[in-house]
Amino acid sequence: MAEQKSEPGQEAPAPAPTPAESLAADLCRLRLDAGKPSFRTMAKTAGSISHTTLYEAASGARVPSWPTTRAFVRACGGDEAQWHARWTAAVGAEQPGATPPAPAATPTPTAPPASAPAAAAGPAPGGQPGGQSGGQPGGQSGGQSGGQSATPRPRRRRIWTHAISLLVGIALGSGGTLALTGHDTPAAAPPDAHGCPAGASGPAASDRPSATERPGEGPTGDPTGAPAEDPAGAAGTTGPAWVARTAADQEAVSSTGADLPVRSPVRRGDALVVTMMLTSTCPGAVSVTDTGQDRFQVLGDVTDSLRHRVLVLAAFRAAGLTTADTVRADYPRASKFHIAVDEFRGVTTARSAARASGDAGGTTFTTDSGSVACRPGDLLVGAVGSNTGTAPAFGSGWTALPALALSSYRLTTAHKIATDPDHCAAAGRTTSQWGTVLAVLR
Repeated sequence: MAEQKSEPGQEAPAPAPTPAESLAADLCRLRLDAGKPSFRTMAKTAGSISHTTLYEAASGARVPSWPTTRAFVRACGGDEAQWHARWTAAVGAEQPGATPPAPAATPTPTAPPASAPAAAAGPAPGGQPGGQSGGQPGGQSGGQSGGQSATPRPRRRRIWTHAISLLVGIALGSGGTLALTGHDTPAAAPPDAHGCPAGASGPAASDRPSATERPGEGPTGDPTGAPAEDPAGAAGTTGPAWVARTAADQEAVSSTGADLPVRSPVRRGDALVVTMMLTSTCPGAVSVTDTGQDRFQVLGDVTDSLRHRVLVLAAFRAAGLTTADTVRADYPRASKFHIAVDEFRGVTTARSAARASGDAGGTTFTTDSGSVACRPGDLLVGAVGSNTGTAPAFGSGWTALPALALSSYRLTTAHKIATDPDHCAAAGRTTSQWGTVLAVLR
């Protein structure tokens, strides 16, 4: 029946988030508006729901139970009645016929003769404006007898439930039919086994940096050729140096973007280096911006066999940022993200990059298989995204920065000044599933 409702020639709709993902996104916005309390803090406020359960409610994997949703909403100061309506809508969309919400406007179904006058008069199904029964003609009190109010109301409620279920089933069936009949339209290609758009096999061409000097940049790394605001040595340094961690965050929540507040002010003219790990993600463009209008470039990008993606991006000669500023990352949908932003002084361009990945069970990680151009004095920045096994530990000469971890998922970042141009690689020890990127800056 659903296929008969589809119209030939109609374009298939773009893939939409599931009801569970939509509800999770709304819950995440509520939590953000509440000041982004930790899940442990929320669990203490909720009292009877663990932080792990609240954590899963915001993941979008499935629609959480109402007690879990209610605890989440209460912990973030939301309106319980409004959120019950949202939760009911999500359940109804995911399981047609199972507690669907009453729609604002739906064609009036055929009702028994005794209730027809009341339906024509205008009250919504099951409603009793002014305390009157919607099932009795003439607005008689629901407490009066006459045999007309007790029977029609339940029947009418059942009719509405069946009508709503039918409409939802038709809508879902039509969507499925359109997706099947729209195969000759590129936008309608079905997803692959991981739920990613068909035909996407890796980062977009514009996101793939070369293994040596990146095209389109002058010797300073700035296509405009503008002079540096704060050249190396202006702040008393004799070479590249790490300054501070500007911003960082990690969340186990299905999302396509994240806003990170700046926690450490950034000096004008310094470089900002972003290291990122996306879990269970898809190929596609990744971008980073900030409220200072800095231009971040993708320097390295690798995805391992479990679809954990690691990237390094950078903005040179950054605008001066304060704690009132934010850094924004946008990416294909991911189940978790780890993002760190670090400020470095004394570098103005990217020289080269390398990337590699490996499965769990080994004893090392390394980018040695990819040749990179570097020379003594260059700044090496390495990022490793890993899952399970031992936490990655960089080798001799590397300085580790604060790692970001969610359970067994970790983003480990470190930096080093190159001394031997023949051995420029991000390398160390781990037994985890891993992906690593090395960026060479000068």
